[in-house]
Amino acid sequence: MERRHALSVIGMFLAAALALGLARWEERQLWGMAEDRLPKPAAEPVLDADEARQLLRTYFMDRYSEASCSAIYTDLTHDGVEELLVLTVENSRTGEPAPLHGGTLDAGSFTSAQVTVLRAGRDGEVLPIYEFICGAEHSQWGELYLKKEEEADYLVWYAPYTASGRGDFQLAQFSLGQDGAVLDHVRERIFFPAGEGPEREGDADETEIAAFLARAESILRDAEPVIVFNVIHDTAAGTDGPRRFAYLDALFTSF
Repeated sequence: MERRHALSVIGMFLAAALALGLARWEERQLWGMAEDRLPKPAAEPVLDADEARQLLRTYFMDRYSEASCSAIYTDLTHDGVEELLVLTVENSRTGEPAPLHGGTLDAGSFTSAQVTVLRAGRDGEVLPIYEFICGAEHSQWGELYLKKEEEADYLVWYAPYTASGRGDFQLAQFSLGQDGAVLDHVRERIFFPAGEGPEREGDADETEIAAFLARAESILRDAEPVIVFNVIHDTAAGTDGPRRFAYLDALFTSF
């Protein structure tokens, strides 16, 4: 009798467990069916390389002049889809955009330049995500380059600036986020007295200056100028050297 009662209890327990399991299974099935009926967001379209190039070129042709601009495709966001880097230069004689191709621009007629990186979005919109200004005015001197390292594209900024007897040299190699954020690969900065300038705490010594200049030379060795206008200070002699001027001369090529 006791044995039959025990078996009956076990049977009731198993039946209850089975019923509970079936109820939960049915609940999951109903929830899944309800989810299937809910509206789902449309899949984000994928922009391929050819589509991006076409959008960027159309945008360029609507807003820029081929005669006075350089343009080069480069993947600075490292997402496999190229952006378009555009260089425009102003001529000091006329204040108008200067013709760039065929070596027609010289340092004497240079006033200012702007570099803009354009990115094509998946929705077909083209947006400027990065800008750089370089000018003949001392405070705007600088150098911007394109560099390829391990098959990846980077911008390199070099600003060996001297003023009021002080040196402030900066070097950066960086890529861009899709929103234009600067993503540093290398960034260094040193301060030092230039010529008879005053010394200050934290100044780089001769060894540190030499190491910085060696790193800059190494990074710039295979880099392609985008816009360069500068007078390089000779840290050993304490004097300014010759003026440097170079710019990108390209139209719709790939870096």
